Amino acid sequence: MVINMDFKLGEVVYLRTDTEQLQRIITEVNIAGNSMQDSVLMYELSQGENISKHYSSEIARSKDTTISLGI
Repeated sequence: MVINMDFKLGEVVYLRTDTEQLQRIITEVNIAGNSMQDSVLMYELSQGENISKHYSSEIARSKDTTISLGI
């Protein structure tokens, strides 16, 4: 079984919808689903004391300055 992860543990990322564009670190990866052919990855992101879980489509490797500027 091979699982392709979009992001790696310890990688610094940003949430696409975060207006402050704060840096977050990937601290955990979870696999969920009915079978190995129908599985979904969830990434746990840590920012200070805050922890949240997200799909890869919600995460970006680079900061989006247009969001932080309110554009």
